[in-house]
Amino acid sequence: MLKKFLLLVLGLYFLTLLQTSFSVFFDVRGIVPNLVFVAVIFLSLFTSPGLWWGEISAFIGGFYLDVFSFSITGFFGLYTLILVSSALFIRFIFKRHIKIPEPRRRVEKRIYPL
Repeated sequence: MLKKFLLLVLGLYFLTLLQTSFSVFFDVRGIVPNLVFVAVIFLSLFTSPGLWWGEISAFIGGFYLDVFSFSITGFFGLYTLILVSSALFIRFIFKRHIKIPEPRRRVEKRIYPL
């Protein structure tokens, strides 16, 4: 579990550095792709409902974006709030309204000679 957590922290750190330094050059009419938000959404969608990896990644990714953002407005914690609320919203929707069936185990039919 510690290994997964360290991988998550380093991965989100790398995505934040990539987003704030390199993807600025690929803007379309002033809009920069938010790689950390996409990673948090994927982690929230594809983790098990009992685990909190989506919310943990949202908090860490939002904190990194707040630290590396160069905004003049002074809203420290805004990215963290947005990412955590979106991860919690996805958890709420999946828990209450979407039922994902569990995969059936494949049973092999064996033919035994008489």
